[in-house]
Amino acid sequence: MVSTFTPNIQLEEPARGDDLGTWDTPVNSNMTITDLVVGGITTISLNNSPIVLAGVQFQTKGITFNSTLTGNVQITFPTSFKKSYEIRNACTGSSAFIITLATTSGGQVVCAPPGESVDVINDGTNLYFHNMGRIGSYWDYAGSSVPAWVSGCTIAPYLNCDGSVIASSIYPLLPIILGSSLLPDSKGRARFALDQGTGRISTAVFSSATVGGSGGGQTTTLSSLHLPKLTDVSHTHGTNAQSGGTTTGGGGFPAGATTAATINSAFTGLSYGSSSQIAVPTVPPAYIGGLVLIRAG
Repeated sequence: MVSTFTPNIQLEEPARGDDLGTWDTPVNSNMTITDLVVGGITTISLNNSPIVLAGVQFQTKGITFNSTLTGNVQITFPTSFKKSYEIRNACTGSSAFIITLATTSGGQVVCAPPGESVDVINDGTNLYFHNMGRIGSYWDYAGSSVPAWVSGCTIAPYLNCDGSVIASSIYPLLPIILGSSLLPDSKGRARFALDQGTGRISTAVFSSATVGGSGGGQTTTLSSLHLPKLTDVSHTHGTNAQSGGTTTGGGGFPAGATTAATINSAFTGLSYGSSSQIAVPTVPPAYIGGLVLIRAG
């Protein structure tokens, strides 16, 4: 009789009556495969040559790639061995080159992020990430462009928040979360939490108080309407004269005085015309952090 094999990790299932006196052969083989799947780790040195994984490699729980990349490398997994993996990209040279993970069926591929460990699932056709963060969560990335490993995936796990249109056929859930088919535009902007009806974010300043709404500015232009108006002010006391000991004009001079006095006082300030304006910076002390990306799929 002929043995069958389990559909996912190919454990042998002997038919009844088989392997009399040799039962240890399939049992030990199954034990070895199970041990590799549960706790095995293999290390593969890469350069610029593609790798088709052998049995003892694709059966392991974890796969570590090391050495120096001198070109892009594709790692091919079989379609007949379906399981999850812990992938660690410990290669140098990964900023310039990427490691692509694919199956022999040519389905969806993912790329191993440099210097990190990620969970990847092989479903027999496609490879995709597992436990990389919830869709709609933000990633502050201290780089000036989207990482090559993100762009190299069939479906990029993150999108740059640049205000562009979301491909809803590829990312059906993200537009539902955002409430719009547009990505938030984070270019040169700080991020506020949603107003949630408090009125702390005014639509007079923001385009809307919903997710993705934008507003504010680098400066505020002040005009005369924002400042107290100051004009020339002059105050003059009346002329007081006195003669013959008789007071005239209420000046209060001593009796017999014949002197007349004029007292002037003036306060002069700046006068702002209606056309005078000045731009006042409103940006607090800050630093440029890089890109803001959003988990998309």
